[in-house]
Amino acid sequence: AAAMVSTSTTAAVILVHLLAILSIALSFSLVSNTLTSTSFVLHRQPAAAFAPPGSLPTRPSTCTVTASSSLSSSKWDNLVDDDDDDDSLDFGEDLPGPRDMRYIEFNIGRQNRNFVDIRTAGGPEMTNDVYARKAGDDTFWFAGKVARVSDVSPELAVARQWSLIETHAARLRPIELYPSRGKLELWIAPGDSEMDVAYNRPDCKFVQMKRPEDLEGVGVIRQAEIGFQGEIYEGGEDGFRTWRNDDGSPVKPEITDTPDKGDKRAPNDDEMKDIQEILKGKDLSEFFDD
Repeated sequence: AAAMVSTSTTAAVILVHLLAILSIALSFSLVSNTLTSTSFVLHRQPAAAFAPPGSLPTRPSTCTVTASSSLSSSKWDNLVDDDDDDDSLDFGEDLPGPRDMRYIEFNIGRQNRNFVDIRTAGGPEMTNDVYARKAGDDTFWFAGKVARVSDVSPELAVARQWSLIETHAARLRPIELYPSRGKLELWIAPGDSEMDVAYNRPDCKFVQMKRPEDLEGVGVIRQAEIGFQGEIYEGGEDGFRTWRNDDGSPVKPEITDTPDKGDKRAPNDDEMKDIQEILKGKDLSEFFDD
């Protein structure tokens, strides 16, 4: 009888262990299925096509800021929308704006990569040069370049990245612009128009951009649809600047090789220095149409 009781007890213990193992296995299966389902939901889909079918426009012969132009949707297929954030290097207090446009290393690098990708796909027609000035001042400082896909206007491209661009401009010019940080004006010119600006071409007028709070549709622009490549000074560069009226037109007369015609004139020493700075390390074909 004792042997039978012992055998029954052993069988019961084994049964309890088997039930526990079965319960753990069932729980693991449920967790695994949940993770698989979640992973499917969070899986990042390929970047959508941002532009309707079309063809690249030819670059305007005059220095004029134009509206967005249509490109083939396949041009944008390789753009990646990265919503992650990395505070590996923080450059100080932020201006008001979206978290993904804070002036930190990760955001700066991501928007620079976006600029390169969009310019590679669409060319300089999808870019604009950006200048910053203190309100009421006639000195405009070159701050960098923005790029956007064809469905995004230059105004929205600047407004969406405003805090990033303005902070970069303020830090680029700590004496002239940083004291007015948060109140700076941003203006644009056509992409790669530095030579036209340096020569004070009268048809190369700047256009003032609206701040994000004064423009509708800013919040729907994805970070992958826009880019910013900030100006960087190397080797003691003074920085490129230009003098403009409040309507964006040049303050000084146009520079030309034939100064005897009209208001045109030859460049002075300071202007020649600025032109040489622009040309330094550049491919001259960038400044001329094919």
